[in-house]
Amino acid sequence: MLNRDQKNNTKNLQVVDIDSLVPQNHLVRKVDKVMQFDFIYDIVEHLYSDDMGRPSIDPVVLFKIVFIQYLFNIRSMRRTIEEIEVNVAYRWFLGYDFSDDIPHFSTFGKNYVRRFKDTDIFEEIFNTILYQAMNLKLVKMDNIFVDSTHIKAYANKRRVNDILINDSTHKYVKQLHEEINELRLKEGKKIIDYDSPKKAIISLTDPDCGMFHKGEKERQLAYSNQVISDENGWVLSSEMFAGNLHDSITVLDTVVNYLDTHKEVKVAVMDSGYDNPILLNEIYKRKVLPVLPYKRPKGKDGSIGLNGERHLTKDRFDYIEMHDYYICPNEKILTYRGTNKLGYREYKTRVKDCIGCPFKAQCTNQKTRSLTRHQLEYVNPLIKETRLSEIGRELYPKRKSSVERVFGISKMNHCLGVTYLRGRQKNEDRSFMIFSMYNLKKLAALMWT
Repeated sequence: MLNRDQKNNTKNLQVVDIDSLVPQNHLVRKVDKVMQFDFIYDIVEHLYSDDMGRPSIDPVVLFKIVFIQYLFNIRSMRRTIEEIEVNVAYRWFLGYDFSDDIPHFSTFGKNYVRRFKDTDIFEEIFNTILYQAMNLKLVKMDNIFVDSTHIKAYANKRRVNDILINDSTHKYVKQLHEEINELRLKEGKKIIDYDSPKKAIISLTDPDCGMFHKGEKERQLAYSNQVISDENGWVLSSEMFAGNLHDSITVLDTVVNYLDTHKEVKVAVMDSGYDNPILLNEIYKRKVLPVLPYKRPKGKDGSIGLNGERHLTKDRFDYIEMHDYYICPNEKILTYRGTNKLGYREYKTRVKDCIGCPFKAQCTNQKTRSLTRHQLEYVNPLIKETRLSEIGRELYPKRKSSVERVFGISKMNHCLGVTYLRGRQKNEDRSFMIFSMYNLKKLAALMWT
């Protein structure tokens, strides 16, 4: 039966408290139960004047507005304020009643520029929430999982310029370059100028981002977010870099610094993009075991030829460290011929050794076979041994339930996939807020009873 008894009770007066209107299992109640936010007063106190200016908006309220934005996947501060104005649960979380005026959407932006910019406040908030989980014995610190994700920059990829820059070389890379030049001097070869200006693409809109292009992905301006998590999916560290920098170089700052301050780490699990001898050497020096997956050989190595035979890979050649040469499957010697401009040691056979060789069709279509060896090549057999060990087989599959899940959930539920901010520092502070809320939501769900 059709009922036309439509009522309009919107103008009725009722006496009701906000607390009774917020569902008992709402996320803001869970968050409020597990975390006291008074610690924010201590970390921002030095940024406020004691006796000058008008009274400020409560800094805890100011940061809680940001927490709401990233907890509930709201894309902009303007939209966040609009939601708070009409959402009872959000007002309850801020401690506001129905008649209290919500701060203007530009308030946090102005405070960021005048107070919070170039400070470590956002990292301190992240660490405080993480320490709460650590104190409850929820975080496992012995194994870490490292990965990165690219975030599209808020910039037009057509508004760019090609420039020459004196790229700052990482200290560990610079140390290796010095060793290579010393070796080339001994061999009577020309020194390589690693500090010469390099061509780079710079955005006119956001100079801090970089042009990112990988595989079939769209060529775009982006940032690279390097993240470390434990095997239970707790985010332990986050750092932002330009998108054009390779993961194996940017992660030197993130992972090496983390290992220097956390001596309890025993294993670092990474994907194949971090297969860089410089990085792996620094990890081994800190007595940490890196776990990486199998990486297919580049070029013809391991591929199938026209005759159906598989080309000989480098691991089929035995390296004799004592005499510094390789022995091929036909028991011929590849002698050392010097260090090339890329810093790799070159080894070659003699022409007469390759003539009539039964493996030549599988080995090379040139007159001789050549191999290159990195200055830190010793890490490769160690990586293979670890990958095939019981630890490697057990830990590497956990990436999909740890750091990869962090990225999936953060992009879907916490605004990680899109940024409307410009500048590396702003985006790094933003990532600290996102992962703070990721950890806080995880903590609230586990502790809620």
